[in-house]
Amino acid sequence: MKRSIVVAALGTAQALAWASSYYLPAILADPIAQGLDLSRTTVFGLFSGALLLSAVLGPSVGRAIDNRGGRGVLALSNLVLAAGLVLLCVAQGVFILALAWSVLGVGMANGPL
Repeated sequence: MKRSIVVAALGTAQALAWASSYYLPAILADPIAQGLDLSRTTVFGLFSGALLLSAVLGPSVGRAIDNRGGRGVLALSNLVLAAGLVLLCVAQGVFILALAWSVLGVGMANGPL
């Protein structure tokens, strides 16, 4: 029974991680662009940068998981994603928005997304 609770909790956490990173621009790109007076292209470009950063960091994250196990890396991913979302919430311009997406890219690399 305990294992099924852990698996359900992990699955729920990962579903939320996907929703708050990969799928976020599908819902919020237009409001972000309007709120910061940016183009949709800029918003999606920064998101694409996060995806690229995630891809670049992926192999080193995989090595870290191989060497130390995945538990700490997965926990770190959720903390980094949360920090990125906080930055996204407080962004008042393109610089902080870019920083937020960079942090989210690091978080996406660390999670098994």
